Amino acid sequence: MIKTVTALALATVLASPALASGFVALEGSDATSLHRDGVYTPQLFKYLKGASTKQVLIYNQSGTINIDGNSGQSNAYTTTLTGVTLSNYSALYIQTPGACCNANNAVLNGFGAAVSSFVSSGGNIAIGNYSGGTYDGVVVGGAAPFGSIGGIGGNGASGPGCTDGETVTAVGIAKGFGQPPVDGCWSHQGYESSYWEGLGYSNLIASSTAYTYADGTHAGSSFLALGGTLGSGTPEPETWALMLVGFGAIGASMRRRATKVTFA
Repeated sequence: MIKTVTALALATVLASPALASGFVALEGSDATSLHRDGVYTPQLFKYLKGASTKQVLIYNQSGTINIDGNSGQSNAYTTTLTGVTLSNYSALYIQTPGACCNANNAVLNGFGAAVSSFVSSGGNIAIGNYSGGTYDGVVVGGAAPFGSIGGIGGNGASGPGCTDGETVTAVGIAKGFGQPPVDGCWSHQGYESSYWEGLGYSNLIASSTAYTYADGTHAGSSFLALGGTLGSGTPEPETWALMLVGFGAIGASMRRRATKVTFA
């Protein structure tokens, strides 16, 4: 009976979505496919790939842009997700059509269920130049509220067409990012903190203070990531809590089974 209870408790812990889930990253920059930043790009793709030996799949329905030379990796490329087995890849990177400057909000229509399943099973996804929209349910929070994205395609907010001198946050540094060099135009939009962070997105790179959001604030990030372990391989706090509960149940069960019964 001890083995049965232990297996059940462990199954409950291991079945936790937070243990297996990948992350969804929203990227306000065009440094990867347009400017091909030689410092930032390999950092991004190392983050996307994590410890996996599988390739990153680059998806651009308007024609993929080869960035192997800048990413330092041999990536896979596709103009459609029809018939693609996403589990064959470590991550999915959605390029901005034409490399600049706004992502196509309908690019995942029809593929949302497959991509969401990929993320929930541990795959990672990043959307370049995300400017709002639901992406067929993939982005947590759905369509961005009016004014929650600044800059080009800013959804009611405002900001410069290009910014530079972006600052990597402590979280970003912990995930392997260093300060990118000045390249003349690093980011096109920023994501307002009070909305996006409320959904669980973490700032990896701070945005320019030049952005103004609908609520009058200037706090935001040009690179956000949500879910799973943010590429660190470390369980989230809620996962640790579930694990402690599970292992506590195991210990309690074992103690009960270890109690001796004395017959007169």
